[in-house]
Amino acid sequence: MKIVKTLVVIFVLLLPVIIFENPTYVELNDLAIIRGVGVSCGKETNLYLKEIIPTKGETGITYQYEYYQGAGKDVSKALEKINLKTKKKLYLSKVKFLVTDCTKSNHIMNDFELKHIKVYHVQDDVLKELKKITNLIYKLLPSRVIFF
Repeated sequence: MKIVKTLVVIFVLLLPVIIFENPTYVELNDLAIIRGVGVSCGKETNLYLKEIIPTKGETGITYQYEYYQGAGKDVSKALEKINLKTKKKLYLSKVKFLVTDCTKSNHIMNDFELKHIKVYHVQDDVLKELKKITNLIYKLLPSRVIFF
C-alpha cells in the first residue's frame, strides 16, 4: 500500500511538468540584450538593433556593441529577418531609446511594446546617429555600472 501511495504522489507531482512541459530556458550568453533601436523609413523600412555586451577587464567593465540590421516593408517584417539571421534570442525588454527618421514613431513603439523610452527624431543617417547617441550615454556612466 505504501508503494502505491508513493507512486501516486510522484505521478501527481510530475503531472504539471508533463502537461505544461518545461519552460524555455535560455543561457545569458545566448541572449542579445538590445539597448537601442533605430528605424529608418523610406521605400523600405530599415531596422537597426544595438546589442550591448559588457566585458570584464583589468580596468573594470567595458562595453562592446554589436549591430543587427534588417529591412522589410514594415518593422515587424524587418524584425523577422533579423531573428532569422541571428543565432541569439533578441531581448527587447531593456530598450532605452529609439532613433528614427520617421515622422511618427507611435506605431514603432507599439510594435516593440516599448514604454517610457527616449525617442530621438533625426534627419541624418539613423545608424550613425544610433552609434553616436549610445556612445554618449555610456561614456557618461561609471565603468562599474551595468544596466540589466
